[in-house]
Amino acid sequence: MIRKAIIISISGYILTKEEKKIIKKEKPWGLILFKRNILSENQTIKLIKSIRKIMKDNKYPILIDEEGGRVSRISNFKNNSQFNQKYFGDIYNRNKDLGLILYRAYIDSLSEILNKLGININTVPVLDLITKKGHKIIGNRSFSSDSDIVNKLGKFSVNCYKKKKIEKVVKHIPGHGHEKKKSNFKIPKVKNA
Repeated sequence: MIRKAIIISISGYILTKEEKKIIKKEKPWGLILFKRNILSENQTIKLIKSIRKIMKDNKYPILIDEEGGRVSRISNFKNNSQFNQKYFGDIYNRNKDLGLILYRAYIDSLSEILNKLGININTVPVLDLITKKGHKIIGNRSFSSDSDIVNKLGKFSVNCYKKKKIEKVVKHIPGHGHEKKKSNFKIPKVKNA
């Protein structure tokens, strides 16, 4: 089956007739779920099964943006509000061994939930640096202002998710946090990042 090089989203907790037609006809490469699509575990499992049934593919790419902290799409049934990347970066900065143990436990727990739901791609880790001059959109979504910490925890994250059979989409390149304007509305231009 030839798929179009596009990832789409949907409007609610179930597929509308129009969305079913679009998915069947256009065959997007994947589908990303947002909080507006996730009410409960059972509802999400059913939604994903219905998408994969239309695509006739049990491994069809279902993405989520589940960073933890303020970017959590599963918050209707799982509270990840304290577990932003800076939380783990700060622990790692104080005690590297403990930081890795706790971060691995978090990723393992989250991966178990994602696997149960049928989500096979998480758009993490955030590899931006925390900067004073950049846009506040990154903030605690980054591990640190220290590039060594971001590098080490980023690689660690990718390897942990891989072991749990969750693919990743690292972000944001080139340095979302260095841009003063929000990239959702204007193309970023990063100089001397």
